Amino acid sequence: MSENHLTKDQTMTIRTPSENILDKILKIFGKERKIVIPDGTNEAYQKLGPYVQVMAKREGFFKALFRKKD
Repeated sequence: MSENHLTKDQTMTIRTPSENILDKILKIFGKERKIVIPDGTNEAYQKLGPYVQVMAKREGFFKALFRKKD
């Protein structure tokens, strides 16, 4: 995924997905899934302004499970 860069003057609402059973399993192993901002959010902001609401996604379960601990 490409980097999305917003300047400090640009704000938008980013909604995070709620935790589910897979997140609870990862916590048992001491790991967490990262939040991923989808591509195209900067273009949506440029087109629609600060009233944009973006739904973020969680990193894949197996990717988080086998990633080295931070």
